[in-house]
Amino acid sequence: MAKKDKKVIMARNTIIAFVTLVVVSILGFHTYLSTGGGQPDDIQPQRDYREVENPRPRNPDAPIKVVEYFNYACVHCKTFDPVLDAWAEDLPDDVQVSRQPANFSPIWALLAQTYLTLQAADALEQNHNRIFRAIHDANRQFLTPEMVADYVDGRGISAEEFLKQFNSSAVRRAMQRAERSQRNFQISSTPSLVINDRYVVNMNGGQKRALQVADHLINQERNP
Repeated sequence: MAKKDKKVIMARNTIIAFVTLVVVSILGFHTYLSTGGGQPDDIQPQRDYREVENPRPRNPDAPIKVVEYFNYACVHCKTFDPVLDAWAEDLPDDVQVSRQPANFSPIWALLAQTYLTLQAADALEQNHNRIFRAIHDANRQFLTPEMVADYVDGRGISAEEFLKQFNSSAVRRAMQRAERSQRNFQISSTPSLVINDRYVVNMNGGQKRALQVADHLINQERNP
């Protein structure tokens, strides 16, 4: 092989290696930031969380509540779901974690009411993750209660029972409570974490950072 050809090949390989290194570095930095890395250790109001206007008085005898506002239509909620569950497993007994469906559109309202229906029927375990996967992995659409009923039929609840619960006064009241609390806490995106009805965590720093902030606020509520 001629010297000239060898130099061309070496130059080309050097350029390829350099471009690859740059791409990997950019992707790694993006992942680092999105998971909460690179954030300062100090946690500050406004930047990391905001205080709820006119919060309820603390009840020292009640558990510290952590509520995630989510919706099955939200892909970020799907990715956060197992992370939140894993975090919740290690929490002390004085902390209570729950979910509340958020509603920003008619389709989101349908899916919010779906969650509350499955919760009322004690059929979440069989269907919660399935609905996330159906929407975001299989591109399945749920446009009516009947479409959801057909999908969950035989998974801890029948289609007939689902529709009965979906249209029940108890589930409608639960929807009203969910919508009222969403307004009270000014939830405008999902997922959102509300700590003890007093703080809304800023999720922009990534999932890891959000849970670090949640841990901080839980400790703050434990020792006000």
